[in-house]
Amino acid sequence: MATWIAAKVAASPATKPRIVELACGAGYLASFLKGHLPGIHYCGFDLSPHLLDHARRRLDAARGSQTDDAQMEFHCADLVRDDWTEKLLGMGWIGIVDAVVSIQALHDLGGLEQQAQVLKQAHELLRTGGVLAYGDLLQDAENPHPSRYNVDQHLQMLSESGYSLRDSLSADRDEVQPQTDQSAAARFGAFGCFAGYK
Repeated sequence: MATWIAAKVAASPATKPRIVELACGAGYLASFLKGHLPGIHYCGFDLSPHLLDHARRRLDAARGSQTDDAQMEFHCADLVRDDWTEKLLGMGWIGIVDAVVSIQALHDLGGLEQQAQVLKQAHELLRTGGVLAYGDLLQDAENPHPSRYNVDQHLQMLSESGYSLRDSLSADRDEVQPQTDQSAAARFGAFGCFAGYK
């Protein structure tokens, strides 16, 4: 999933893409993106101060290259209840973000209404042509969860939140089929990767 997300960000014309991560947790995806997309400008949000502390330490430990000009920052916010976009407004990022990303976390925001609310806010951050790219757990009869949805529900949520589904979804539905290995599927259920464009 991280490789798929990084490829979507890398397709941006920006040489130093601005990336916002939703529910960044302990910084695993942030670290991966920093390693694969040199010079990124990254801002991650998460509800947990404890996990954000881990993320900062992970990125500090990985620092060391003289040529590393990535800018990485993390902020504590409840994406459903707080106006987390206010921080980005202060940074001058509204309307110029190249990518909004998330990995295995959006289902924790609550139901479709809560997830759609956050995705609509993310849409406002993106520049024209910017991408929302995320991977998450899909609805699974063997692993029921009230805020996991099937592929069609994800596509509908993206469309209703203002995203264009060009080339990444509507033209190639194979790309949004669950991307998993058997051991991961056995533990967590099916995964899906989704992208929408502004």
